[in-house]
Amino acid sequence: SCPALVQKIKDFLRLDGMTKSNFMLALGGLNSNSLNTFLAGKRQDQAGNVTYRRAYVFFEKLRILSGEPKSSERLSNEMEHPYGFPLQKPRNPRVLGQPYRPYGRSSSS
Repeated sequence: SCPALVQKIKDFLRLDGMTKSNFMLALGGLNSNSLNTFLAGKRQDQAGNVTYRRAYVFFEKLRILSGEPKSSERLSNEMEHPYGFPLQKPRNPRVLGQPYRPYGRSSSS
């Protein structure tokens, strides 16, 4: 999930000698705006951001190289979303009401 990945990125950037610049290069020359937007996102709203896909693959490779098992949160997410999280931000429903009429004028005036 995005919040878990944001936490992993923040923890990784705290490692000695690791900078955002180095991390962006490791993710294939990622743009700093993409990374910063992703880190500032709430819940799953940044799942369509290129950072999400690249960082997910990066940390998955690290997990496999270190021989760590999948986390319980990861296993739970795989059960709930067998095809992965949606990569598009859900649209906000708009509340439809009366059209705006300045100063109380009706549409026939």
